[in-house]
Amino acid sequence: MRRPLAPLAAALLTSCQPLLDVPARAPGGAALRIATWNVHDLFDAEDRLLPPGAEDEVPSPAAVEAKLGALAAVLVRIDADVVLLQEVENLPLLEALAARAGYADARLVEGNDPRGIDVAVLSRPAIARYVSHAGERDAAGRLLWPRDCVEVHLAAGGRRLAMVVSHLSSRLSDDGTRRAAQATRMREIADALAVADPDAVVLAGGDLNDPPSAPALAPLSADGAYVDPLPPGVTTWSTGAGAERLDALLVARADAGAVVRAEVEHGSYIERASDHQPIVLDLRLP
Repeated sequence: MRRPLAPLAAALLTSCQPLLDVPARAPGGAALRIATWNVHDLFDAEDRLLPPGAEDEVPSPAAVEAKLGALAAVLVRIDADVVLLQEVENLPLLEALAARAGYADARLVEGNDPRGIDVAVLSRPAIARYVSHAGERDAAGRLLWPRDCVEVHLAAGGRRLAMVVSHLSSRLSDDGTRRAAQATRMREIADALAVADPDAVVLAGGDLNDPPSAPALAPLSADGAYVDPLPPGVTTWSTGAGAERLDALLVARADAGAVVRAEVEHGSYIERASDHQPIVLDLRLP
């Protein structure tokens, strides 16, 4: 049986307290804060894959608890209303994180990754609709999405919001061909949502395993219809060997004016939780 997590989370939050002042909301009454973050191998202590020991990692119960506490500390710090997550193993683990960080709605559909890492969402506003595209196949008949591509629909500040989120194929296993096919499909989904609801604010992103300007992502963003609100030169992934930009949260150009703050959060408290840094957007949604 696992130890109760609440005391650990409280202790972690207390130990990090000087870092946990919530970032001020951007001027102008931003109604919604959205983040995307690859939480790096959030696994539980059970070997769930078949055959056992296949490709998933199995941390100790104590390691799971420490990871959940470190992640919750970051989520408390960034204070996002909606958090788009990558590399979460399963829904019970996501719900455990939601309880520690204060989120009422937690969504995850099991994807196709051999390590069991999935795309997920935590939200304070109720999610109106959550759509999985995990079963889609490419022109050759292979599963298109290694870790799903999801649509997240909700209403806030008098506007409807539609987000298309995925974790694209890694450069360790793909020369860019699969990422290009996935970027093409992400764009098709985003465009279809904009056509179906012209008043909705549409976002697209997640862990794209490339910067938005990369050739493999050209089908998604090269024509300028979806813009990157972050300044040039920022990075979202770092190891001892260096840092790169692998994550993005793109905004339909028509809605770019709704973004009143766009930042990548850095800090030692994030490094304790993941090798990726969260992107945080404040949106004014009148």
